[in-house]
Amino acid sequence: MGMQYEYQAWDNQYKEKRNQYWQACHAIRTEYLEEYKGDYSMTRPSLHHWAEQRYGFLMETDGTGNYTANYTITDSKKFLLFQLKYWK
Repeated sequence: MGMQYEYQAWDNQYKEKRNQYWQACHAIRTEYLEEYKGDYSMTRPSLHHWAEQRYGFLMETDGTGNYTANYTITDSKKFLLFQLKYWK
């Protein structure tokens, strides 16, 4: 019973952090859309490239282009700004 409880606590904590990440990504999406409002050119960066430039983390995608719950931090200072601003 102890092992199952520990796994369940770890799983709940993982799900909570994953939900915080998705909520923060949803919040930066609105910022991204507002910044590029009316710009439909092919030179406009995609959301994950914009997030890497602006907030220092790379949103990982699966093989079909869908975003996953994984990310890679490329600039820790920018990522800290992202966390302070959107991570709730």
